[in-house]
Amino acid sequence: MNEQELQTAVKDQQEIAVLMDKRVQQLEKQKCETKDYSEELAQINKKLEHIVKDETLVGLKASILKHIEATGHLVTALDEQKKLIGEMPQKTKMTVEHRITGRQRPYIITGAVLMLVSVLSLFVSFQLWRSNSALHDSDIKIRMVRLFYPQVSLDIDSIYYNNPKQLKIWVKQEEERVACH
Repeated sequence: MNEQELQTAVKDQQEIAVLMDKRVQQLEKQKCETKDYSEELAQINKKLEHIVKDETLVGLKASILKHIEATGHLVTALDEQKKLIGEMPQKTKMTVEHRITGRQRPYIITGAVLMLVSVLSLFVSFQLWRSNSALHDSDIKIRMVRLFYPQVSLDIDSIYYNNPKQLKIWVKQEEERVACH
């Protein structure tokens, strides 16, 4: 948009704002000038009463009165219903029962599996801790043997690196032989 189009748009908006202000002022004046129609209604009521006195409209008047009475009873009944509905949450006692349904079964199974995994993990962790303590103790013993008998430890290392499987078998056999005696 160029400058002239913008000026035209602003001018149009200003004119609209001025017109709206004038219209609001007119509406405010009309609001203040409310007319009292009570006299006209009283005259209409007198004319209607005169017409109702005719015998042709007496039945209609009785019917209207019955409808007015029925409407009054209906309004009274509705008020009583509103009152009862308002008191209902206070009077009604509810019992809540919790049941395990099919929709909850996967959550229960998952919880049980997680609990089982947690217990097994704790057991494995305890066993690994004990094994680590035993290895730590064995490490200290081996280090002491290396310090006190360096030649024996070098011989054991060379034998182990030459044939570790054979050494493992020989150690088991010797442990069984010593345990039996």
